[in-house]
Amino acid sequence: MKQKIQTKTHLVPVSAIILAAGLSSRMNDFKPLLPLGGKTMVERVINLFKANDIADIIVVTGHNCRELEPFVKKAGALPVFNPDFPSGMLSSIQKGIKNIRPENSGFFLLPVDIPAIRPSTINLMIQKFQKTKDNVIMPYFDDTPGHPPLIPSRLKKNILGLKKGTTLRDLLWYEKKQMVPLKVHDRGILMDADDQKGYKKVCRKIQTRDIPDKEECFSIINDILPENDGIRIHLADVSITALKIAHAVTDEINTDLVVAAALLHDIKRKEKDHAVKGAQWIDNMGFSEVSKIIARHMDIDVDPMIHIREKEIVYFADKICNGHGIDLNYHKRFADSVMKAPWARTSISKRYENTKLIQAGIETSAGKSIEEILSYKVLDFSSEAWAGSRI
Repeated sequence: MKQKIQTKTHLVPVSAIILAAGLSSRMNDFKPLLPLGGKTMVERVINLFKANDIADIIVVTGHNCRELEPFVKKAGALPVFNPDFPSGMLSSIQKGIKNIRPENSGFFLLPVDIPAIRPSTINLMIQKFQKTKDNVIMPYFDDTPGHPPLIPSRLKKNILGLKKGTTLRDLLWYEKKQMVPLKVHDRGILMDADDQKGYKKVCRKIQTRDIPDKEECFSIINDILPENDGIRIHLADVSITALKIAHAVTDEINTDLVVAAALLHDIKRKEKDHAVKGAQWIDNMGFSEVSKIIARHMDIDVDPMIHIREKEIVYFADKICNGHGIDLNYHKRFADSVMKAPWARTSISKRYENTKLIQAGIETSAGKSIEEILSYKVLDFSSEAWAGSRI
């Protein structure tokens, strides 16, 4: 699944420095060449920047440099050997800075073992940097800073002047007033493959990177909807309902996709044409498959002969959740809607017929009534996840 980048027109050229010189001592294996979603880790990180039209990509090598360099060159980046790599990361940072294009306005700095970042996150940082070229752009997930910082070229001299025993963090601390925190809904900025446990988590994240996980969905919701907003309760009800249905049917269903689309389907509920607006907004974040389901959650075309898929499940769950929990008497609600808006009888009737068709398909696939399906508890969500206003 290819992730969409909103725009790759960069008015300000930037470089990228990838740090891959370390010993990988905690991993007990050579991290840059570990497999990750059909590629090596170093190729993943290089492609992250190439996806954003960054041409000047430096990979600082050290340990196992001869083994690593062919992979770097093949992926389209420049390997630069740091003979002083045993002294620590600062020497590799300085080596990288000396080799990036001097005319570029800034540079990303990313250790090779943080490969699960989305290309759309890098793109968002570049767009922010274009508006404020002299500041450090620091990505944040909720209240936690992550990688990679995007550093203005004016700091190159300061970094090159740092002595052993100091760190880049020390310098950035002094630049705190010139640091711009950028909120991103991407947990990949916090996930490193520093050891086997971290590597396994990163592998799982890479497999589902084009679908926001629950924490990322909550981050989006908390950024858009006030804590006391009633839409939050509806989103929680729809997501739990959709997940129960997804577990019950025998059709092959991507439950991650169902949960994400259900949690985000009404994210623009307060705007006119909210399904279209929400779909566009989520698509611009790089979540194209989630966007397609959001776009169809109000109106859908149903073929009674096809299998139940994610979009049908989210559509049906939305129709049986009325803002106060589950109400299977949607027949009355649709009839009431026609009474209130007789001019919309055709569209309302179509939604009603589609809801009935989908219910029949769900029950056939599951071999159970919808009442039986919804009576089961969902173990995928912890009670903590639904504390307070449920989201």
